[in-house]
Amino acid sequence: MKERRDITEMTAAKLSDALHRRELSAVEAATAYLSRMTVREASVNAYITPTARRALTAAAAADGRLAEENAPALCGIPYAAKDNLAVADIRMSCASEMLRDFVPAYTAAAVERADAAGCVLLGKTNLDEFAMGSSTERSIAGPTHNPLDLACSAGGSSGGSAAAVAAHEAVWAIGSDTGGSARQPASFCGLVSLKPTYGLVSRRGMTELASSLDCVCPITRTVTDCALATNLLAGADKGDMTTFASDEDYADGLDAGVSGMKIGILGPERLAECEPAVRRAMDRAGRLLEGLGARIEEVDLPLEMALEIYMVVAAAEASSNLARFDGLRYGLHGEGETASEMMRSARSAGFGDEVKRRILTGAYALSSTYGGGYYRKIKAAQATVCRETDASLDAFDAVLLPTASGVAFRLGSYADNPTAIYRSDSFTTIANLTGLPALQFPGGGDGHLPVGLSLMGKKRSEKTLFRAAYALEAELSAFLGREVGRDAVGYGKAY
Repeated sequence: MKERRDITEMTAAKLSDALHRRELSAVEAATAYLSRMTVREASVNAYITPTARRALTAAAAADGRLAEENAPALCGIPYAAKDNLAVADIRMSCASEMLRDFVPAYTAAAVERADAAGCVLLGKTNLDEFAMGSSTERSIAGPTHNPLDLACSAGGSSGGSAAAVAAHEAVWAIGSDTGGSARQPASFCGLVSLKPTYGLVSRRGMTELASSLDCVCPITRTVTDCALATNLLAGADKGDMTTFASDEDYADGLDAGVSGMKIGILGPERLAECEPAVRRAMDRAGRLLEGLGARIEEVDLPLEMALEIYMVVAAAEASSNLARFDGLRYGLHGEGETASEMMRSARSAGFGDEVKRRILTGAYALSSTYGGGYYRKIKAAQATVCRETDASLDAFDAVLLPTASGVAFRLGSYADNPTAIYRSDSFTTIANLTGLPALQFPGGGDGHLPVGLSLMGKKRSEKTLFRAAYALEAELSAFLGREVGRDAVGYGKAY
């Protein structure tokens, strides 16, 4: 049997190879990760609900499948799922008092696909309440800490999923991304995450924040692992009519390189508010891509306009989606003699400050005071952003941009100004607003914490993004070791 520490340091690709070669068992792998969780959870707080018994049962079943031929690539691989994704008979709280004791009778499509492939669910991970936040501090389970520096945020709202992978408490994880909610945590924790083309991955069974923006996303240690997880999650789902079929193998041809590609890069003025480490990482990545045979040209995107529109659209859709939590049907039960009193009681006690803030903002935007005119103007402006972005991307295979303007901030940094954190989505919201794919990967560091970069492309261009990120990943390996102070693949030596 492999020493447990070695198992938890394996990437998904390497662990898959070991499992298929029968060098170790899925039960051994699951046990190693569950043991790791007992060591790290007290300080990291990545999980809301561990599922140890379910994991060991699934691992035993995976070993049966691995003994046969043609077992799925990720069969037996331990993973985690964000706690806004339903798993039948397992509590789904969405980190909210409103759903503290809610147990769904159904399973989200993404988890169904992972289970069908023989993956082993270790537990449900922490998040900002109803996925509204960028720090995973607004949770009934308390804040999640960044495993690379426990005083810092793991990002949000998928901070629990990212922290679980970074702390080696899961091989990979499922998160969700409404405006950067999976990519920003991956950036803060030195990981890889794909925000797919809208419709590539089913949202069925996910508690929605903003239906037109939400995406289910894999969070992994390497580009290869992310491609493998995307293979598992992608495809049409009859229960989600926004999805489309995909027969792509995203892990195939990763090493084809970037020679002949044309890649856009943001100009220096667009990076003025970024930390020096981010600007350095952007400049270096551009030079490396050019050295690998890509053609680099400056590009401009309507980032500021996208952020402003996103904040209104997300709040409006959240206000509408959360109307279902009325204190009458499910979730926290309100008190009072009338339906109105019961609703007021439940929503006052069940929702936290940030959720209430966004509900009020969204309700105001949709208010009959405006006769719907304000929101129609916002949607028209969104259409303009989509047209301008498509026109800019038409000349490029991909665009390189930062994921966040800096490295992970200290927990509590925005306690006195909770809306200021919205600016942290400056570079990420445009992908959600336009429905385009964007791939986050580690681009360097500031000498202590990692810096994240992203490649954004045309709709359904995920294979191109994976190729370019894979090429950069190899070139950046030595820089990551020096600038983050950890090994480049998985940051395993930090522990």
